[in-house]
Amino acid sequence: MGRQVQFRYSYACSSIPRNKRQPNARGVCATSILTQGDLRPTCIPSDPERWSAKSKTSLPYQLEWVKHYTDKAYVCRTCGTSCVFTAQDQMYAYEVKKAYIDQQRTLCRPCWNHSNDIAAQLRSCASKWAEEKTSLNNNVAFLTEWLELLKQRERYIFTNPDTAQKNMLIKLIRQAAVPAVPSLRCAPS
Repeated sequence: MGRQVQFRYSYACSSIPRNKRQPNARGVCATSILTQGDLRPTCIPSDPERWSAKSKTSLPYQLEWVKHYTDKAYVCRTCGTSCVFTAQDQMYAYEVKKAYIDQQRTLCRPCWNHSNDIAAQLRSCASKWAEEKTSLNNNVAFLTEWLELLKQRERYIFTNPDTAQKNMLIKLIRQAAVPAVPSLRCAPS
């Protein structure tokens, strides 16, 4: 990264009421730290009226806590990389994509993309299973691949692991690996 240069603008977001703020031509409303050659603002005024309906029921909306978006540094919980949830990304997430306002980033871009790839592969496995369940019941390669995808996904998503689906796959793999043995029942005498 280049040398950091600090630019000061006429006022800070938090000191002026939202309806009285007038950002400069770039939409910057507070002190911005820019990397030389990087003209993106690190502080952007928020527009809570553009938030999702769920976000509008939150305390940050009711109490007008979020007056602006500022760059937030975080560490990827999977790979440990230092990252920044930029003010522009926050505005896009909360005002355009309508994400819940308390949502925070926890994965870096490469880990997020890999997590989404795994989720797409899991959806593909589930739809294939729904269509061809009887033929895939004994397909150890397919079942093992699906199980490994579930285990990989847990590396990125820490809440609500799909334990029931994993147990079902483990059971099916064991059944498919052991050939069916005809039962030897004793005939009643």
